[in-house]
Amino acid sequence: FGAAMTSKPICKYGAACYRKNPNHLRQFAHPGREEKVESAGREPKTVTTQNPEGESRGPERVPAAEGSPPTKRPRRDEGRDGYEGEGRDKGESGDEERLGLSKSRGSDWSATESFVDAEELALESGDVRENVRRKFLVDLPEDFYQFWDFCKALNPLQPEAALQPALGLELGGPYHVLAGRLRGVPWQRCVLQHRYFYDPPEFLTVIRGDQTTGFHMGYFRDDPKSSSCFVASNCAKVNCEIQLEAENIFAAVKIQIASRLEDKSLSEEQKKNARELESKLASEVKKLGLKMGDPKELARQRRKAVLAKCFHKIGIVVPYDKTTELGYRPLPMNDRELQRLLNKIASFTDPVKRAEHFEALQEIITFVQFANDECDYGMGLELGLDLFCHGDQFHNVVCHLLPLAYELLGREEFKKIIQEHLKCRDRVPADFSVMHL
Repeated sequence: FGAAMTSKPICKYGAACYRKNPNHLRQFAHPGREEKVESAGREPKTVTTQNPEGESRGPERVPAAEGSPPTKRPRRDEGRDGYEGEGRDKGESGDEERLGLSKSRGSDWSATESFVDAEELALESGDVRENVRRKFLVDLPEDFYQFWDFCKALNPLQPEAALQPALGLELGGPYHVLAGRLRGVPWQRCVLQHRYFYDPPEFLTVIRGDQTTGFHMGYFRDDPKSSSCFVASNCAKVNCEIQLEAENIFAAVKIQIASRLEDKSLSEEQKKNARELESKLASEVKKLGLKMGDPKELARQRRKAVLAKCFHKIGIVVPYDKTTELGYRPLPMNDRELQRLLNKIASFTDPVKRAEHFEALQEIITFVQFANDECDYGMGLELGLDLFCHGDQFHNVVCHLLPLAYELLGREEFKKIIQEHLKCRDRVPADFSVMHL
């Protein structure tokens, strides 16, 4: 009723709107949340965080003093991401919360919800590359844009579907910015566009394939500010392992074509489509003067740079001084031993037995605290990614370890991505495309 008495347009999120920016609250009406609108101008008593647009994201806990236990039980009114009032259901076990075993919430967004934001639309410019960087928090390599032009030549009306006839693949993720399908969608949702369950922040999906296995390919980079990246793949419905594919997207698609042509179940029409795509791809590569590279050499270089494989096998790379051995220290368990421990903890329904086995993990977390104090930030990154790759059973621990690791490493963009992903981690990748609705 209050909204009907005002001339302000109604915010599309209504009472569920998370924004507390006074300018936004003055501009839009929020039926059912008018008491919050009226008090928006008053100084909040809690510590707040801000997103890149300068808008308040809500109250945040004041960090605990150094040396405090990393799995200290949060207050009952605190959410998993540290925001008050966004927490777990009252029915969830306190033991699960204390041991960090609660699972991720799943998607918070309705399939019928509009994802277009009027303020985001106003920020978008004619510079497509800048829009991609702002929405996905990283710069994409030149071959990303060159491949879009190639697909536009193949299918001018719908470039994102250009690979469908020959390979059953479609362009996704940041390619939807180029297709105009993410206009007005804010970065908090864009970074989740086609982000699969096991995708760490380092992995950005650009091509989607077989939905039975969850196959997808994307760019993998160790540092969000680095231009150095390569193409990798994962089958999200099979496991968490990330496979190195090629130096660039053209070479990765070439490998997919070769694999497709080896499939004896293909019809003659499908083989014809694959060969035609192979020929056109070869011509484009020659015209652009691209180096396709040797996947084996690329893999060798990767193995040389990696400090720890982690459960996803692609490994981690962090700044490391071999002379002083500063930057990384190994976990006290190898991958197999850690996997066995995590399986045991997650399998117990008896809180007492679960707590007994959790003590071993708690000890490793304490070692990570010591490592962080001594600037060996890679250890926390390794453990955080291992727990992330194990599934969603150690959600609270991951929420503590990974954002902190990325912050200490100066990889703020990855910190933002993992925080958004952990808020709504789902087995089905999100699609916020305006044409998808």
